[in-house]
Amino acid sequence: MNAKERAQYRAKLSALRDEIISAGPKKIEPNRQDTATVGVSDEDAQALSEMMQTLASQQNKKQSEVVGKIDHALRKIDADPDEFGICEECGDDISDKRLSFMPYATLCIECQAAHDPKRGERRRHAGDYK
Repeated sequence: MNAKERAQYRAKLSALRDEIISAGPKKIEPNRQDTATVGVSDEDAQALSEMMQTLASQQNKKQSEVVGKIDHALRKIDADPDEFGICEECGDDISDKRLSFMPYATLCIECQAAHDPKRGERRRHAGDYK
């Protein structure tokens, strides 16, 4: 990868980071709408409220993880530019297609597939996922 391509990825990473930061975290609504009441009187509303809180919390966690990965990629471009776009496990090049979609990727598609659980497979033992 040449310096011009790295500069393009750096710009893309910075723009993506700015977009995520400017969107801000998802608001997590409290269960209690009125300060005079405790909880939610309707059980269905309570369950929906808890589900919405969980979803917002998971989205915020995912946003935070992506920003961390972007920061890692930006540091890598600055500190060791020749290593950007190289798989951190096997040392092969990460495909341009993968980097254009996910410029903060640190693993090639083969190494990433080895880390991800296969679709449709069920965990057989508690130690199956590390």
